[in-house]
Amino acid sequence: MIMRLYPACLLLLVSLCPLRTTVAQQQPRGSITIDRIADIKYPSEARWSPDGKTIAFLWDAAGKQDLFIVRAGSPPVALTDFPVDPDLLISDIGHFEWSSAEEIIFSKGDQLWVVSTSTRKPEPLPGYQGVSSFSLSADKQQIAFVQKDDVWVGSLRAHTRRRLTHMPEGLRAFDPSFSPDGLYVAFDAARHESVPEPLPYNGNLMKVFRSLSWDDRIGIVSVYSYAAEPMWIPVSARNYGSTDKQWAAGPSIVHEEFSPDHKTMELKVTSLSGESRTLWKDHDPAWISSADGAMDVTSPDGKWIAFISDRSGWPHLYVIPIDATSESQARQISKGNFGDGYAAWSPDSKRIAFTHSAEGNQMERFISVASVDDGRIEPIVTQHGVNRAPEFSPDGTMLVYERSAVEHPLEVYSISAKAGSEPTRLTNSLPPGLLPEDLTAPVAVHYPSRADGKQVPATLIVDKHLDRSKKHPAIIWVHGSGADQNYLAWHPGYYRMYYAMDQYLAQQGYVILTPDYRGSSGYSRDWATGTSRDLGGGETQDVNAGADYLKTLSYVDPDRIGIWGLSYGGFMTMQSLITDPTLFRCGINAAGVGDWESWTTGGLILGRLGETPVTDPELYDRSAPVKHLDKLARPLLLLQGTNDANVPLWESLKVIDTLEKLGKPFDMAIYPGEIHFFRRAYVLRDAWTRSEEFFDRYLMKPDSASGGKLGK
Repeated sequence: MIMRLYPACLLLLVSLCPLRTTVAQQQPRGSITIDRIADIKYPSEARWSPDGKTIAFLWDAAGKQDLFIVRAGSPPVALTDFPVDPDLLISDIGHFEWSSAEEIIFSKGDQLWVVSTSTRKPEPLPGYQGVSSFSLSADKQQIAFVQKDDVWVGSLRAHTRRRLTHMPEGLRAFDPSFSPDGLYVAFDAARHESVPEPLPYNGNLMKVFRSLSWDDRIGIVSVYSYAAEPMWIPVSARNYGSTDKQWAAGPSIVHEEFSPDHKTMELKVTSLSGESRTLWKDHDPAWISSADGAMDVTSPDGKWIAFISDRSGWPHLYVIPIDATSESQARQISKGNFGDGYAAWSPDSKRIAFTHSAEGNQMERFISVASVDDGRIEPIVTQHGVNRAPEFSPDGTMLVYERSAVEHPLEVYSISAKAGSEPTRLTNSLPPGLLPEDLTAPVAVHYPSRADGKQVPATLIVDKHLDRSKKHPAIIWVHGSGADQNYLAWHPGYYRMYYAMDQYLAQQGYVILTPDYRGSSGYSRDWATGTSRDLGGGETQDVNAGADYLKTLSYVDPDRIGIWGLSYGGFMTMQSLITDPTLFRCGINAAGVGDWESWTTGGLILGRLGETPVTDPELYDRSAPVKHLDKLARPLLLLQGTNDANVPLWESLKVIDTLEKLGKPFDMAIYPGEIHFFRRAYVLRDAWTRSEEFFDRYLMKPDSASGGKLGK
């Protein structure tokens, strides 16, 4: 959803409200500083060149993202170094593909660029402005792209272009992809509409616009089409229009079909004649949960599809032939009380590299390779940490993957695709001066939930230099999405910056607890679906029980426990503050949902709630913190970006409006142009400094335990 405000209101709301700090900000006690954690770089999207000699990847430095290459035995080399444009919210390279062994095409903003690995001088591709997404054909001779909501195809060598679609008004195309033979292009499409949301703020009626998406479908057109009507495949997508479509033999399209309530998922294959068959069908009375990094992946020869199902009680990897006529033809690759995730095929379609946890260890990820023919599994990456996103080299002998550990954030590694091989680290993302030995290893703990006594998994971060003979303040960090998880290593996803901040707070003398409340991924199906028709209920009791656990630790002051979270974690923070108003001394809500009533167009959230505001208004009422803020008794800090497409600004505005009407004290910082997770360096520094000052004020000084009033 996208937020727009009328200009007068925008000027009122985007000013950063200073904290009236009552305690001096602590000096860093070690090499971890807010400036340094804001300077950590994070690599992603590592891909082999067609000749297998070079790996390209993106390296993000607080919102400035550039393209790099690395070869064995040499340090990474930058192919781009774009200056930060103050008029751009985020300076991202959106997508890139190798067009030859020495050339890469990539998108930045709405322009396509090309760069040679030898000259390292990026140049814009003429005629490819206003492009929103693109892909290359298998032979690298053609490019499919979306321009002004229509699908086009062009020749990279002959420099010709042809329009393939005339989309109906309001229907937008995105994510085009070529069939293996290069004769067809498939694309996703959906309708978008901005609808006004009236919101009273301090007595003034303000209009906020939110963007709705529906009518999800897959379109298929011939590359020789001249704006002919596409063949349409109507779908109900997993995530707001993304269908996870894959080309397969035939050619045909493999795709997922979700019921509107997210309780049923069918894996289907559709031919170019429009005939569809269901290869696999999962149903859960709660909802279909999503495994970490799981996507359907067709084999290079187009004959198999690999997918994740938790039918056995845990998310496991399966493969099934594209021409299967029965689910019994599917093969379950792994079995046991652990979960699988991201999978990648070998070039010869005979092996699959996949990520997985382990029996009794759901907080780490390892990489194994399975043989499709005999089911034999070889462990490849066994080092502790989070090992993920494996990709085979073109000759199938090597893997490139991402790894985070206790001593470093996500880095790019390579390894021979044989058991017993030693990995090679290719990047170093920690900034100068931040010493790995100052980082603290999280420890896995469990404690009973207040809801039903079930054991809640969590990680505990206690600085090695903490004097355990004294009492110290503690903070609970609540992860977002409702379906993420914490790890015994640096978080590999968007919560990586918050993990870094937890490390800093631990260094500063706070005890950190990060619970994997029910609904979190990486565990059994029952735990993943444990919030059905109970959003903000049992999971809040899981989090609140974390405070009970902290109070059992001899070195934690039971009267100085705070809580904070981002996104769904911000929602959970508010739920905790209102369900047990004196349990926590203070809380920070970063971009959290205040009311779920407008999140009912289908998909995962509706699946979790199980009903609509009309069919079960009481369910929505008790899951809406904004309707119970009269119970708020502790200081609250709100952090939000105005360009947040995940949880739009109007969610925070509702909370602010309600707090104003109730006369409740609060503090807020609203960042112009910032996105959901906060990525720009100056925003990170400001948000983290405010957060530290806020916690210091109410938790660090013993006399602050009596609470206090925050100014607005």
